[in-house]
Amino acid sequence: MIRLFVFDLGNVILPFDHRQIPEKLLKWSSKKGLFTSEEMFMYLFDWENGLINPYEEGFMSSEEFFDTIQRRYSLEMSFEDFKDIWTPIFKEDHKVNKIIIDLKEMGYPLFILSNTNELHFTYIKEQYPIIHIFHEWILSYEVHAKKPKKRIFDEIFNRIDVSPHEVFYIDDTKPYIEKARAYGLKGMVFTDADSLWRQIKDNVLFQ
Repeated sequence: MIRLFVFDLGNVILPFDHRQIPEKLLKWSSKKGLFTSEEMFMYLFDWENGLINPYEEGFMSSEEFFDTIQRRYSLEMSFEDFKDIWTPIFKEDHKVNKIIIDLKEMGYPLFILSNTNELHFTYIKEQYPIIHIFHEWILSYEVHAKKPKKRIFDEIFNRIDVSPHEVFYIDDTKPYIEKARAYGLKGMVFTDADSLWRQIKDNVLFQ
């Protein structure tokens, strides 16, 4: 029996497009001819070596993150200018919102488990009320671990008394779901709200 639903945030609850960020940032560079948006994207977001990794694990402050990017790319901009580009990359999926609300009304506890950073999550809290429906937020920059590390999944069980097989985890990234299953959780790879609801209805709610 499932006793807890855990949702990834980006591209499950909130679709986002972060490929727009380098192109917009480079417009502020005094040396823009030396760099491409693709090079900057890899520098920032490469899964293994991107600057986003220490930032999203809480080992770098927002100001340090900005300063590092500003120096490398000679960005003639303020921290506030940077935030205006870095943060508004999200939109809502109202069908997913409806599923979250329905599960809450059925009495299920709901957690968010997300690789995210301070600037993004601060913005999300201010802009998207659906986030405040959740009972717990497990955020990589607060627990100092990103998925798929076991440390971030272990945090679920520090916050609620359930067994791994009683947790249903939803994420758009297949390797994260595979790792969660290896840790004993149930889960599915998110593609769209309709498929999510069918999976929940057929395999969870009416077991």
